[in-house]
Amino acid sequence: MEIISPLRSVFVGLASKARARLASAALVVALLGCRKQPAVSPTAGPALSSLPAADAALPAAPRGRVIALLYSSNLQGKYAPCNCAVQPLGGLARRATVTARARAEADATLVVDAGDLFQPEGTTAETERQANLLAAGIAGGGIDAFTPGEDDLAIGVPLLRKVTAAFKIPIVSANLYGRDGQRLFASDRLIDAGATRIGIFGVTAPPTAADANRWHADGIVVRDPADAARESVQALRARGAEIVVALVHAGLPAENRRLVAAIAGIDWVVLGHSALNLESPEPVGSTRLLEAEAEGKKLGRLDLHLVNGARTFVDRGERAEIASILADHRRQLGEDDHSLGQFDPASLESYYQQRRRDIKAAIGRETALLARLPAEITGSWFENQIIPLDRNIPDDPGVATLVRRYLARGLAEKRRPHL
Repeated sequence: MEIISPLRSVFVGLASKARARLASAALVVALLGCRKQPAVSPTAGPALSSLPAADAALPAAPRGRVIALLYSSNLQGKYAPCNCAVQPLGGLARRATVTARARAEADATLVVDAGDLFQPEGTTAETERQANLLAAGIAGGGIDAFTPGEDDLAIGVPLLRKVTAAFKIPIVSANLYGRDGQRLFASDRLIDAGATRIGIFGVTAPPTAADANRWHADGIVVRDPADAARESVQALRARGAEIVVALVHAGLPAENRRLVAAIAGIDWVVLGHSALNLESPEPVGSTRLLEAEAEGKKLGRLDLHLVNGARTFVDRGERAEIASILADHRRQLGEDDHSLGQFDPASLESYYQQRRRDIKAAIGRETALLARLPAEITGSWFENQIIPLDRNIPDDPGVATLVRRYLARGLAEKRRPHL
């Protein structure tokens, strides 16, 4: 699958950066006594009326046949909403609700996780009890592929196999082996998503110094992830995969990007470990990277709209994003005189002139980019969402019951007298 998308403007961050610089300059001038009258803060965000409506900026597009890919990683044992100050986010029960909605809306749905789902929790017994809850909650919404990270391996391969087998969670790992030279898990899966075959494989980074001794003691042998990924792509394509999805748990963002850049033939990569929150899929060559926020606070959803069987996908949301940025830059250019007229112009003349040049250059780039983007999409396209699992999403009753029982049993264990 080839994905076509023009480069985004290099001035995407100019709006916020320019406002911050202007605020700093205004503060210096005010402290020097140059201010002539009270001013409205130039750091105020753009009025909503000045930005184009999102729907109006989106190009028309046929629905086609929709494949929804729900993705996550780095859950790190978090089964309930976080104790966040602003709003509690996350929870297995909310995740199950979002998954069920996607299944109702799309023609085919795949659910994947790129690792660090489980983690050790106190005693061996408590680790297993929590692992069973996590597996049951994830399986409640359904899952098609999971690749282990270092936290998953830390609970021990025997327990990982036991729990995932009990709840029918398919593990894929192309580069994890045992001492006997046999794979610890299946290398990949080929899934029939309606009329489209999707191949999924996973790779895990070699252990860090902190994990190396334990992995050696557990008999875990990690082969080169890049070599394993190339073999998996070739094998899946040979078996008829039309779209290839990689679950890559390979370390920090730069390490993941280097690995992906070295491998041809992957369409989409779901990252683990790097803890990025990619609202827009990040291009690396012809591949695009996906990752949602850590600790289960959000869930990623990629909708692939296949139109007339075309495997070339256009990013439908790009036009709306660039149009919004362009509107903000035009607004800033029009407000410059009002903002700077309240201060001694000689004090800010150099900054003022450079700012206008930068904004005008950004407007030129963004206008040209919009002209190249299609006003109407006739072929296949995609949209990506990072969905906050907030209080607006109701709990799935079945999964919520599992969590309540887990918590009640844990409380009872704590109250039980120990002789």
